[in-house]
Amino acid sequence: MNKNVQFFRKWLVLLVIGVLLVSSLSGCGSKEKVLKIGYITEQTGVDAYVGAASVPAMQDYVDEINAKGGISGYKVELVVYDTRSEVTDAVAVAKRLMDQDKAVAIIGPSWSSAGIPLADIADTAKVPMVATTASNVNVTVAEDGTLHPYMFRVCFIDPYQGYAQADFAYNKLGLRKAALLTDIASPYTVGLHQFFEKHFVELGGEIVAKEGYTQGDTEFRAQLAKIKDSGADLLVVDAYTFKDIGLAAQQAEGLGLKVQIMGGDGVFVPELLEMAGPQLEGAIVTTGVSDVAPEFAKFNADFEAKHPGVKASIYTYYGLDALMAIEHAIGEAAKKGDVTPTAVRDALEVMTDVQLFTSVVTMEPDTHNPHNKPLLIMTIKDSQWELTETFQPE
Repeated sequence: MNKNVQFFRKWLVLLVIGVLLVSSLSGCGSKEKVLKIGYITEQTGVDAYVGAASVPAMQDYVDEINAKGGISGYKVELVVYDTRSEVTDAVAVAKRLMDQDKAVAIIGPSWSSAGIPLADIADTAKVPMVATTASNVNVTVAEDGTLHPYMFRVCFIDPYQGYAQADFAYNKLGLRKAALLTDIASPYTVGLHQFFEKHFVELGGEIVAKEGYTQGDTEFRAQLAKIKDSGADLLVVDAYTFKDIGLAAQQAEGLGLKVQIMGGDGVFVPELLEMAGPQLEGAIVTTGVSDVAPEFAKFNADFEAKHPGVKASIYTYYGLDALMAIEHAIGEAAKKGDVTPTAVRDALEVMTDVQLFTSVVTMEPDTHNPHNKPLLIMTIKDSQWELTETFQPE
């Protein structure tokens, strides 16, 4: 081989190595610190409206965080996965966030049937999760009373909501005979109805009918006919999805069933009013936060202007609550050193009087539930929500 050619090749190799080395060194000096926060939510399937109302707001807020320099110098990347409204998908994408994406924390899920199995998975992976509207007790505390150390939530729990519903129905509405239309596959619905029944009977009321169905059912006339024959003056449909109570109200009207209807926070979405506002006139719905509250008026207007055709809902607000809780925890972890999933978990557990989107929140360290979160009792009037009463725990 010609000596000039050999010299040229050696010179070229050294030049390439030098360029790569300089590039590597300069990259190390300017590498941006990025933390991934996961968000698992329904973007397709029967509950796609949950993600539609929450994902844009979450990304907007992350963009605001990064525009201000991040959280204690850390930029944030929101990694969103679609659960397709299926528990198996929720488990799969949560594991992906933990194992592959290395998320420092995860927001979600929004429903209890996914939250219960995910609690064990979060504990094993040691990655904190903050459920948004998953209200079954066993999402954060196992059936044997053991706390799930890595599972938190920002909503109130089923025993409290069921208690408040029964108390209001018996003491304020003067109702004495209740019928329950229960999604038997939903821990949320089953739990709420158990706690409603317990307190309603304690007060002196009677459960005169218990009828079941499973999510996805669209025909309730057979159950409603039995409820009509029972003489019930109250129909409780604490469904997870608004379509269930909306269809039940429409079909009850067709059967001539005139009864007070009550639902829980799972159906407190604008879509319910669009579907069955007239048939649900006078219905009571309990919730932790209201999208018609004056303090959210500017946010709602700005959100809808930026995202035409999308309305903010309870899922928007609780999603932002969870994101802000994690933002606070990352900041606290950064003050003490490196931000790790365990450090974020530790900061979430001792969160005290922190302003989130909907309210000031203190986390109960022994339950990982927000302490003393108020419950709003809303009435549908002229196909709109109207605040009837605020129920505050003792």
